[in-house]
Amino acid sequence: MNNPLNIVIIGTGNVANHFANAFRTIENFHLTQVFNHQNSRKAQLFAKQFQCDLITDYAAINSTADLYIIAVKDDAINQVVVNLIPLHLKGIVVHTSGSMAIEVLEKAASSVGVLYPLQSFYKGAIIDWKSTPILIEGNTPNVQRKLKQLASYISKKVQVIDSKNRLQIHLSAVFACNFTNAMYVAAYELIEKNISKKNTHLLQPIMLHSFEKLQNIHPKKAQTGPAMRKDQLVMKKHLHLLKEDQQLTKVYKTLSELILKQQYSV
Repeated sequence: MNNPLNIVIIGTGNVANHFANAFRTIENFHLTQVFNHQNSRKAQLFAKQFQCDLITDYAAINSTADLYIIAVKDDAINQVVVNLIPLHLKGIVVHTSGSMAIEVLEKAASSVGVLYPLQSFYKGAIIDWKSTPILIEGNTPNVQRKLKQLASYISKKVQVIDSKNRLQIHLSAVFACNFTNAMYVAAYELIEKNISKKNTHLLQPIMLHSFEKLQNIHPKKAQTGPAMRKDQLVMKKHLHLLKEDQQLTKVYKTLSELILKQQYSV
């Protein structure tokens, strides 16, 4: 990229932080401003870390930047758009949400789009941006082309996906990541409660192997365990151990039924 790309980020959360971190490794990507509603300690640290101006008044946002990234909670995007309308922004306005349609931005500017990184962000995470899929969408072919170009500086896996299909992918990611992690929490807590915290490490090899084998085979073929084997004796023993926990009992039964349906339904 020959010409500098001036960027404004709205939000100082995990997604904003990781995007800002990716930008500073790319020549001519300049994060000029970050917007936060309050002049909080967190916002100040963000601005200091990424050497950009902290803005707390929408009217102070640079209206001639090239790219505006709305990186806030989904339910806050509408209000951000309302506050951006009077600015008549010249650049491209995007959000980073997997579940919000591009239409939510239609009044924010004439050029709008989506930069959705299919990744799990948390404080302190080390993100391999090159292997992280970035799903893009633009309201015009020209905007889409520009977003694809700039995203390609960050990731090797850039794909155009419309809002309907992006929502479907987001749902799938919740099953693949968030719900799976909830199962990890349950597994750790079972050992912590009934044996000891120091023994949770025993689960790590099987957790790691469960992911690694998916690099070579379909998850359906990778399934193992008592439900897969229709081993009612083992399942009854497990349910007996869970008898004091109605929620995990329900989860165990539901997931076992799901495995049976996945494996044996025609």
